[in-house]
Amino acid sequence: MNRLEIIHLRLAGDLPDRLLEDIRRAIDIGGAGPAASIYRHATLDGDLSVHLRSGGGEGPQRSALGTHLARSLADHGMVEHTVWLAEA
Repeated sequence: MNRLEIIHLRLAGDLPDRLLEDIRRAIDIGGAGPAASIYRHATLDGDLSVHLRSGGGEGPQRSALGTHLARSLADHGMVEHTVWLAEA
């Protein structure tokens, strides 16, 4: 079963480049963990979405990396952290 973990951050203002660097560094430290992608909203400068994709094994639980990112990003704005499981 494939998993998609999404950490969505909504900032009050623009997204600072330094924050993106910190997120990339945290993902790289995770090593051989899930595949990760970072998305900026097409029209809202303060919206960011981090997607962590992985195979089965973890089930519906949030990953350690996802939990760490969500807690860290909560200092910068509103965070929503969800886990999605693929259907066949």
